[in-house]
Amino acid sequence: MKKYVVGASLWLLSMGLAAAQPMPLSQAIQLALQNNKGIKLADSRTLAAESRSQEAKDRSLPQANASLAYSRYSLTGPFALGQGSDGKPLLGIPAGAFNATIGGVTISKEVFGGFAEKSAEKSAQLLAKASRLDAQRNRSELVYTVTDAYYNIVKLIRSTTVIDQSIKQFDEKEREANNLLKEGIVTANEVLKIQLQKNNLQLSRLQVDKARQTALYNFNLLVGLPDDQQVTIDTTLTNPTTTVEPLGNFLAQAVQVRPEVQANALRLQSAEALLVNTKSAMYPHFGVSAGYNYINPSARLVPEAGSFISAWNVGAGLSYNIGSLYNMKGRMSTAKTAIDQASLQSQQQTDQIRSEVVTAYNNYQLALEQQNVIRTAVTQARENYRLTESRFRNGLVGSTDLLEADSFLLQAQLNVINATVDAQLAYQRLLRATGTNLN
Repeated sequence: MKKYVVGASLWLLSMGLAAAQPMPLSQAIQLALQNNKGIKLADSRTLAAESRSQEAKDRSLPQANASLAYSRYSLTGPFALGQGSDGKPLLGIPAGAFNATIGGVTISKEVFGGFAEKSAEKSAQLLAKASRLDAQRNRSELVYTVTDAYYNIVKLIRSTTVIDQSIKQFDEKEREANNLLKEGIVTANEVLKIQLQKNNLQLSRLQVDKARQTALYNFNLLVGLPDDQQVTIDTTLTNPTTTVEPLGNFLAQAVQVRPEVQANALRLQSAEALLVNTKSAMYPHFGVSAGYNYINPSARLVPEAGSFISAWNVGAGLSYNIGSLYNMKGRMSTAKTAIDQASLQSQQQTDQIRSEVVTAYNNYQLALEQQNVIRTAVTQARENYRLTESRFRNGLVGSTDLLEADSFLLQAQLNVINATVDAQLAYQRLLRATGTNLN
């Protein structure tokens, strides 16, 4: 019995440890890619585009039709018109009725239709590929969105830690100030200023904590987790890899890799294929067919031998729409305009991507440079606070100077957190701009 109890206890302990383990960013991204509703919608659009491509292929297959019908014909009459030399009417319809069963099978295929089938199939295939690239672009955007949300939570958690440390320091300052007040070194007003600053920090702490709770709730929605599930974020901050590649390399890579560029190229080819499809109406169409016909003048589905007629037939047909000589101007203009629009959209998209890459590259370099400046500022703020605090204890400066030095130090510490997170996000924006953040 003890063995089972110990085993159950170890299992529960392991589950608790697993739940307490921080969720790495890579796991959050995978969850979002699997569960995000926007990605599922994009995949659904891709499936719809692939279905339309299959429909175009299906339309190029031979068409087959079969029919079987039963009819009962009632003759009107008797009716007679005129009379011949033999005494019989020249035209007569006898009274009565008869049954007929008629069936047939026909197979037809258009051999040449002005390249309409091939161009329609090609256009649909290209649009399906473009849709898959659109889904890839959505994945790239989602990866960055999850990364941005993840590091925003890291920023809030780390900021909370810094503020908590500052509040603890103010508790100590308040005790020291009260002791100095008893000794007559500082005034009651100096102690009040310290207490007021501590209250302001506590208010900031509440605001940051609420922002953290909201960010975690939205993060769960983003990655597809239950609203109330507790998620632990890895708050370890590391500097991103410092890139030494020139800007030109990133520009060339973005134009080659970005799914939007590839999708626009496919849409341009699709528009050109649709132009060919439109021109198909100006060509003669040639088709062939084969069929089998069955006529049985009785109600029986399977008649007696020799009491029915059956025949097979083959045929070929050539048709030409004479109206295409004068009524195609509007359709041709529309198809050519679609090509021009697709080309201009592709060029505009390329310019926008190049602008995004340049902006992301410069912001990334700026973020790295800012980190060095901010680290220096933290060192200076710590030294300034140390000297000011020493003077305050000796009664050489008032609490205003001490609070100002503490404010500088707190802001510098928060700036370090922000700068590190901003550098990470700037690097991720550069990856997204070049289309490589999915690799």
